[in-house]
Amino acid sequence: MNSYRVLILAKESQIIRELINGLTLKGYACTIVSSEEELASSESADLLLIETRDGLVGSVLRDLTQRIKQKGLILIVLLADKETLHDIENDSDIEDFVLKPYSLNELSVRIKRLLQRSKPREESAEYVRSGDLAINLPRCEVTVAGKTVDLTFKEYELLKFLISQKGRVLTREVLLNKIWGYDYFGGDRTVDVHIRRLRSKIEDATHSFIETVRNIGYRLKTNDE
Repeated sequence: MNSYRVLILAKESQIIRELINGLTLKGYACTIVSSEEELASSESADLLLIETRDGLVGSVLRDLTQRIKQKGLILIVLLADKETLHDIENDSDIEDFVLKPYSLNELSVRIKRLLQRSKPREESAEYVRSGDLAINLPRCEVTVAGKTVDLTFKEYELLKFLISQKGRVLTREVLLNKIWGYDYFGGDRTVDVHIRRLRSKIEDATHSFIETVRNIGYRLKTNDE
């Protein structure tokens, strides 16, 4: 049994209840939400199912999926009908879809394939992440909630070291020696300035990754903090 979490944005109905029961039997932890507000306040998940309905089509649907992608890296599958095929064709934020009346077995296979394809990338030696913060190591590319962040070389090296030691408290001396080298004559102030600049680029009102440990140094928070 897997431990993937699936959110379902839909109205309560017999069909949705049967869908939840079926996916639960297949090992998925399912939660239903009825609005974007409930979705925003729910716990993080691996995949989101969106049921199309009156009012949730066309530009409204595209705006919704775009906002969802901006807030985090989550896979989106649409529970669609034939009338919404055009919407899917023009929405790059939707990874896959099933048409109503949908088959539970087909939906389960599509979900499994999506999750399996995304998992190796995230867990490979070339791609490291912590929540919405991700580093593509071969490309030296940093993203937050899917958006690319421009860092200087030292900021990038500092972040890469912090994420490799996620959860551990690192003293300013350790960071200074690791990033700038033992023969560097600058003091602890150098670390503090670069941490401040790094925070200004990767953190905002909804993202906080780096914690200051008073009189000691810094650490990158773990995913569940």
